[in-house]
Amino acid sequence: TVNMNVATEPSVLVLDSHGNPVQGVSVTFAVASGGGSVTGGTQTTDASGVATVGSWKLGTVAGANTLSVTSTGLPSVTFDATGTADAATTLALQGGDNQSATVHTDVATAPSVLVTDQFSNPVVGVSVDFAVASGGGTLTGASASTDGAGVAAVGSWKLGTGAGANTLTATAGSLAGSPLTFHATGTPDALDHLALSPAT
Repeated sequence: TVNMNVATEPSVLVLDSHGNPVQGVSVTFAVASGGGSVTGGTQTTDASGVATVGSWKLGTVAGANTLSVTSTGLPSVTFDATGTADAATTLALQGGDNQSATVHTDVATAPSVLVTDQFSNPVVGVSVDFAVASGGGTLTGASASTDGAGVAAVGSWKLGTGAGANTLTATAGSLAGSPLTFHATGTPDALDHLALSPAT
């Protein structure tokens, strides 16, 4: 998980040209990418020729992290790790708010939300429930889970038959920002018929 130590501290083995372990060699561990940190970055090989970093904490951005290991006169070694998103904390509007569409038709852009962790990394697999709040419309795909980009979208949102305001809510448990509200305006359909106006 981002901003956490890897489970197994990286270690290297120093050997001579005949494959024998060499004791007492100074080795330096340093973050090369990903923005993490190390403790015990300078180590000395033990009787088995092994040197181990104290700890390696990954950066706060989900994705690739690398740790380089160097020792004077020896080729460097690189360790790779992948930081995964922390637990979901926030629900935010992603797309599809403030649209207009003809009454009783779908809005052009299906409303969508973005779920992120405390470091703004997208979180996969979070359940989001969409529901019509006002305007009398209908939905398809009212329950969705966030994808690899942390986004969940309703299948479609058909506005009600009355011209004017429509609202849709998106809820994801107790996340900050939940529930969210999407707004849309239903515009009159094509002319259909004349009707007598009430006498004044």
